[in-house]
Amino acid sequence: MLPFCQQRKPPNLYICPRKTSVSSTRKLVIMDIAYFLVQAKLLSVTAFLLTTTISTSEATTVAAPHRLVTKLIYRDSILSPFYNASATISDRATQAMESSVARLAYLKASSDIRGGVIASNRGTIFFVRMSIGEPPVPQLVAMDTASSLLWVHCFPCNDCTSDNPIFDPLKSSTYSPLSCDSPSCVLSGGDCDHTRNECIYMIQYADSRNSTGNYGLEKLTFETSDEGTTHVSNVVFGCGHGSYLQMQQSSGVLGLGGKTTSLATRLGSRFSYCIGNISDPHYVHNQLSLGEGAVIQGYSTPLNVYNNFYHLTLEGISVGTKRLGIDPRIFRRTQAGRGGVIIDSGSSWSYLVRSAFEPLRSEVQKLVDRNLKRLRIGDHPEWLCYKGIVTQDLAGFPGVTFHFARGADLVLDIENMFHTMGNRKFCMVVGLADGFIPRDMSLLGVYAQQYLNVGYDLSTRTLSFERVDCQFLED
Repeated sequence: MLPFCQQRKPPNLYICPRKTSVSSTRKLVIMDIAYFLVQAKLLSVTAFLLTTTISTSEATTVAAPHRLVTKLIYRDSILSPFYNASATISDRATQAMESSVARLAYLKASSDIRGGVIASNRGTIFFVRMSIGEPPVPQLVAMDTASSLLWVHCFPCNDCTSDNPIFDPLKSSTYSPLSCDSPSCVLSGGDCDHTRNECIYMIQYADSRNSTGNYGLEKLTFETSDEGTTHVSNVVFGCGHGSYLQMQQSSGVLGLGGKTTSLATRLGSRFSYCIGNISDPHYVHNQLSLGEGAVIQGYSTPLNVYNNFYHLTLEGISVGTKRLGIDPRIFRRTQAGRGGVIIDSGSSWSYLVRSAFEPLRSEVQKLVDRNLKRLRIGDHPEWLCYKGIVTQDLAGFPGVTFHFARGADLVLDIENMFHTMGNRKFCMVVGLADGFIPRDMSLLGVYAQQYLNVGYDLSTRTLSFERVDCQFLED
């Protein structure tokens, strides 16, 4: 059992106190250096017990490890500003498809991946509510595992369009800019505004839009899953004064990539998220957990960070008990950086390279074509779509297993593999990567991650997953 944690049902789930307090600026600098050395394989993992300051109003001060839990807001849920009560199933399915296409258009256009979220809300799936500064200013930020910076719109802001309040750093008693010679600036790769001695950033997106501004330190306040609040001080963030993005209903991006600027690394070396039934707009138990107390349990498989993406080692695919004839080498990343399999929070669909997609599609067709009528939806003849109802017409369909390294088998049921596209229409939500994803990569998307708690341990470089109802993980 983790120190300071209490066991609760279900087994192997631990509740950790949320309030910790560590001296702030010096520990922040030490953690920056520690993370850099860990990446260089020169420091043991135990250095990650150093953390940013974190506190709540509900418990006594304790040392790390800690756990910060907040709600993940699905784009089409009743908690989201994008929720449209009059939207049909077809409307929501179209939005999910457009979101995936928008996400993949970004990936295709960006060979030097510096920011993961497509430059509009259309390519975003999950949001997090938080506040920044003192007094706190409410924000709604897009969660992204393919970028590593938290940034928000800041006043003054050129061409910023947001329904949320724009943060004014001059009105916050807890804000301080990062100087050019600070360790956080050096390790983040920021440039220097020599006239002000301020560390600055720029994130370039696929369509040449960008977010620019300066790095700063600030206090964040998160709404926790039990309706309390947790404060995290001295967090490095991007104060965006120039934001040429179409993100009217959100304030910025919460990057959870593996770089030193990521909040995931600021709060330790672990984070996890739990995703339930995203087809149900009334399901409100999706959650994000940050810190050493994040839920890391179930199957585990090696995790590598490359080009700002989280890469997994996929070894094969089965339909029922039949292992498909797929050469596992097609899933490996080459020394030149091509290929590989990434896990992503920004694409609804999953995508496979042709040599894996075609055997899977062929096997699914053998099982379904004899009973249901094929449909063509849109301009995508490669999509496998049918007339019918998923829960009725696919009853008894065998599980599709993605075999990851170290015996970590991810079994996808019909709700992970197929999605309703309209009245008596559904499609397999595993698509062909060719033409969408660059560099011969495959991608594991959000539909495949439904009903899972997915844990990232950056210190041991492992990803864990376990099938669970997210409601059971709430405190």
